[in-house]
Amino acid sequence: MTLTAGVILIGNELLSGRVEDKNLPYIAKGLGKRGIRLAECIIISDHEEVIIENINKFRQKFTYVFTTGGIGPTHDDITTASIAKAFGSEMYRDEETFHKFKEHYKERATEATFRMCDFPIGAELIENSASVAPGFRMNNVFVMAGIPRVMQSMFDAILPLLDERDPIQEISFTAFTSEGKIGIPLGEVQGCLPMVDIGSYPFMKDGNQAVTLVARSTNMQALQDAAIAIEKLLYEVEAEIIDAPDAWPQSNNI
Repeated sequence: MTLTAGVILIGNELLSGRVEDKNLPYIAKGLGKRGIRLAECIIISDHEEVIIENINKFRQKFTYVFTTGGIGPTHDDITTASIAKAFGSEMYRDEETFHKFKEHYKERATEATFRMCDFPIGAELIENSASVAPGFRMNNVFVMAGIPRVMQSMFDAILPLLDERDPIQEISFTAFTSEGKIGIPLGEVQGCLPMVDIGSYPFMKDGNQAVTLVARSTNMQALQDAAIAIEKLLYEVEAEIIDAPDAWPQSNNI
């Protein structure tokens, strides 16, 4: 069975452009190494109905769901309470976390601070080495902070809890050519290799059109076939290859 994941990035600051997301690449790479296919990612606002709707949709659609953002002490940090409602659960204050907060913050602690000690009943807490505030898990939904270093600590703690499949590996070729020249034959290569995801990423280099072609798969034979087919395609369209893998993938993780 293929393992799939959906990511929900929560925060008005992301939608406004004031903050640039740095969490998705870290999550995607970690999931790939564990053989979990990241199938969808969305950015949503800090609104209860929106969070509830998308949590309920994603948790039925994917093996795992990961959220970032909205679990801090301010008025717009409503992710935890919204997820409790999505699961039809009441909130409770975790005493162990509460005592950790009191010891850490001492006289700086406020009731707003202690909001981060409240969780849905039934939640499994996820500790992190970056702060005293834990993330949590509700069934297949993992709720993490939005601050990258804290999110990374939580995600690293989560990864060993997940099921595992063959790692997703990739090869890439970069060449001076255009997507217009390779579009049709590349589509034919993709059609012959359904077990491989092939992407084309154009850019300009030294004033010339260039393209990077990336093939990703958990099937090593299919990935080797893709590498051979892509290289052959580039030669046939007389593209100048400027970067290619030293050897076809064997069993190393990406």
